[in-house]
Amino acid sequence: MSKRTLLNTLKVAKRVAIASAVLMSAASFANAADMQKVSVRMDWVTSAYHAPFYAGIKNGFFKEQGLDVTVESGNGSANVAQAIGNGNGEFAAVDGGTMMQLVAKGLPVKAVMGWFQRNPNGVIYSKKSGIKKPKDLEGKTLALSNGDAPSALLPAFAKSTGLDLNKVNIVNTSPAAKNAAVISGKADADVTFVFQGVPIIRAAGVPANSLDYADYGVNVPGLCIIARLDYIKAHPDIVKKFVAGARKSIAWSKDHSQQSIDILIEMNQNQKVDTNTALPILQASFKLLHTKKTEDKPIGVMDRQDWADAENILAQYVGLEKADSPDRYFTNEFVTAK
Repeated sequence: MSKRTLLNTLKVAKRVAIASAVLMSAASFANAADMQKVSVRMDWVTSAYHAPFYAGIKNGFFKEQGLDVTVESGNGSANVAQAIGNGNGEFAAVDGGTMMQLVAKGLPVKAVMGWFQRNPNGVIYSKKSGIKKPKDLEGKTLALSNGDAPSALLPAFAKSTGLDLNKVNIVNTSPAAKNAAVISGKADADVTFVFQGVPIIRAAGVPANSLDYADYGVNVPGLCIIARLDYIKAHPDIVKKFVAGARKSIAWSKDHSQQSIDILIEMNQNQKVDTNTALPILQASFKLLHTKKTEDKPIGVMDRQDWADAENILAQYVGLEKADSPDRYFTNEFVTAK
């Protein structure tokens, strides 16, 4: 091959490479433009158990569905649910019991996927306190935050276990101070998310165990993914795609817990994540994915009787006005079991 021929060949190859790069760039831009932007707001500030959603974004599980998902932090289930009900955002993860009470008051939202179907709330106690069973709380100091989901269900837990709350020294404190009260010895126990609180208290050097509400018949749905009713009706395809991405994200994180925590930290560099407790909190959260009625079903599938039982509990203890049907609160349309 002559020198001139070689130069011409190289020039053609260069033009082809440039053209290919331009076409690839244009295709990428077009694909990005075609992506549907949606947000999912968490129940609280960025926490270890939120890792699956970040892992889903990092691994492209939502992108596979044609979605460009943004995860936003929250400020409590009630506030987050109301924001979604008022049209501020597409999806959110909120406490099921809290959502049910707001729906009963007219908030137009519905659960489209179960996440923590086993109730995550309960009593965490220091082993030094001598508490071993619910009745042992009598005469002890219990820290709680009035108005939150764990404290609202405390009377139901007391009735189911024979605990006399009049004999318990109840101290009202902020959500952030409850576990600290047990760690410092100012309280013998507190009422909170047990899967999260136990690792935190143990990491501080205080041996701790829990009395889970769900083990005593108080199983109101924990975190669920909700959307506004008119959004569900107008965009069922987007809801279906988001749920599919979320389910795949949770399943992947269950099998790759440490990687999920690494992704959470990487994508939230301005948020301090306690590496001593993040992994055990995330791993403990996976034990909440199912109730006894859904344990043989895919992630996210909810059981009608679970919601009916929850409604009865909330009607008795927090004055919930019961609906004609539990279908008012949830739909399995997007997570149908096969």
